[in-house]
Amino acid sequence: MRFYRFKSVTMLALLCLVGLACGPGLLFRTSPSPTPTKTLEPRTPVTFKQAPPTDTPAPTATLVPTETATATPTPEPTATSEPTATPLPPEPTPTETPLPVEPSPTPAAAEDPPAAAAPPEQAVEPTSAPALPEQEFAYQIVHYKVLGEGENNGGIFNQGGLHHIFLTVLDENGNPVDGAVVKDANGSNLEVVTGSKGPGKAEIRMDWDPYRLYVASDPGGPSTSETSNQMNTAYPHIPDIIGKLGSINNEYSVCPTPDIRCTPPFYHVHFSYEITFQKVK
Repeated sequence: MRFYRFKSVTMLALLCLVGLACGPGLLFRTSPSPTPTKTLEPRTPVTFKQAPPTDTPAPTATLVPTETATATPTPEPTATSEPTATPLPPEPTPTETPLPVEPSPTPAAAEDPPAAAAPPEQAVEPTSAPALPEQEFAYQIVHYKVLGEGENNGGIFNQGGLHHIFLTVLDENGNPVDGAVVKDANGSNLEVVTGSKGPGKAEIRMDWDPYRLYVASDPGGPSTSETSNQMNTAYPHIPDIIGKLGSINNEYSVCPTPDIRCTPPFYHVHFSYEITFQKVK
């Protein structure tokens, strides 16, 4: 209230000065009218009361549309991100190709040497055995012959020709061994004992079954033996009879060469074998 009184006093002073400057007539007219002072009082508070309207939240409401505008573009980039995933599959394919490179097993091989150190010792043991392969069997074949055309009444179209295996078994010193049992490695029931056809000798008639002979035992007990090639007139071991059953000039010859008339079975020939087993240890 003091402010308003001070203000009213200042206004009256100003009016007095103006009245003096303009003349006494103007001062007389203005002095009786107190209304202008009252009109000024309500105007001033109105201006001060209107100052608080600065707190209006209207400008803040304008920010709402800006947020909506930002929200709308956000879904658009998400749609663009999906097609970008399409180029990803071709990239892994080139990366997979270098994976099967051989350098990968090389480090594994570097780790293996400690484990591989043991096998070489085992490999040394079998190498010592094959050093003397012929010494693996107690009996070995020391004589083997095909009796063909012109031998032992054999030959082509000779019905009287023999088709036998003439067998002999000897000891380490070359002496005949009686009582040695000879069997067939083809699995037949053949079992021949030497001594029936002379000291250490036996004979086997070949009819249709082929034989692969070995010495199964001798008077000292079971034994090991080398096994012969297949012996037979119809199905012999072909390399054994090439050139033995007639020359190439004979149109009835059998196997004059591996490529001429050399396909078994053979029906119109007779030939025999000689075979000798000797004990070596």
